[in-house]
Amino acid sequence: METNKKNYNFSLFKPISPYGKQNRNLIISLVAIWFIAIFGFQILLLSLQKPTPEKSLLKFESVWNNVKNGTASEIEKQDFVKSIISVEGKSSLKKDKKPVLDNAISWMVYTMISDSEKVVLSSYVADLKDTKEKLTKANDQDFLNLQANLTMAKSNINTLLDNKIGIESTDVEAGILPYCINTEYRDMSEEDIATLPQIMSLYLTHNRSFLTDTKFLGFPFHYFYTAVFLLILFVILCLIYSFRIQQIQKKYSIIEE
Repeated sequence: METNKKNYNFSLFKPISPYGKQNRNLIISLVAIWFIAIFGFQILLLSLQKPTPEKSLLKFESVWNNVKNGTASEIEKQDFVKSIISVEGKSSLKKDKKPVLDNAISWMVYTMISDSEKVVLSSYVADLKDTKEKLTKANDQDFLNLQANLTMAKSNINTLLDNKIGIESTDVEAGILPYCINTEYRDMSEEDIATLPQIMSLYLTHNRSFLTDTKFLGFPFHYFYTAVFLLILFVILCLIYSFRIQQIQKKYSIIEE
């Protein structure tokens, strides 16, 4: 049989030769596998997932009624503050939600300390906010001095509240708490009381399933699948195409020059 060197090129959308049609069908099949692997897994995730609350939300819900009624114990007040801090520390928190959380933490913190401590805390918080504002305009040595003042202000706040809130200076929450307290004490408004549980539920409830909870090679399975396996699958599909197209070319006596 005479070797055909002219039919190597083909139209993907309107193939005419048998070789072109098999090449097109091969490409469509591999692309279909790729799309099924991607979107099929996403559909499976959506079909299996269930809203699951974080531990912080369960803790908040267990103490919220007592906090509202003013009957919460010291431990319950601490749990209340810590649960809200867990939301304050989220990078996805929207700016319009933060004032409600700040008001809740400030209200509780001020009720847990004496009148003399309220004055001192208010002063520390005012220094912190003032220093933070000056940092945006400072440079060189002034910036370094203000950074040191900022660290001192945070340390003073955490030291004052350490025994009250139950958060040690080495805890992650200690780096968040000073930025969540207002300079003045005031009761939570009715609007804040109504909104707070909704905000807590919004940021502390996540869709989960066994696909997200299962660990594979040290990674959550859904992360491994999308970040690692799909890349490996893509390479495998490319190798399959290279192998099959050689067989098809050989079948139709097509030589690549």
